[in-house]
Amino acid sequence: MAPNKPKKTYPRITLRLTEEENAKLRELSEGMAVSAYIRKCVFGENVARRKRRSHTPVKDQAAMAKALGLLGKMRIANNLNQLAYNANTGSLLVDDETLAQITEAHAHVSFMRRALVQALGLTDGAGK
Repeated sequence: MAPNKPKKTYPRITLRLTEEENAKLRELSEGMAVSAYIRKCVFGENVARRKRRSHTPVKDQAAMAKALGLLGKMRIANNLNQLAYNANTGSLLVDDETLAQITEAHAHVSFMRRALVQALGLTDGAGK
């Protein structure tokens, strides 16, 4: 996996206000974010809008949903969990390396499932 680029940060300005000043500022902002209102007051209407990431970063939601469905249908995570359980209880004789590989594979499949669920904007009903 490629390392993440450092997130670009913007200088922050802190302003201390009294309760009354804060209430007045929020009233004047009329539902806008206070920082956006202050930018508008200071720089006028020609303020560049801050770039935001799309709420749906997935280009092909249908393919992503199909992949999530196949992952569940194949029951790989469940089978790996059963192998790990049997290995831990002594029902299945495995050495430390095999147990480590089963545990690692289970972690990878769980990670893929969580990533797919998150990419689709769903909630994880498995409670994990």
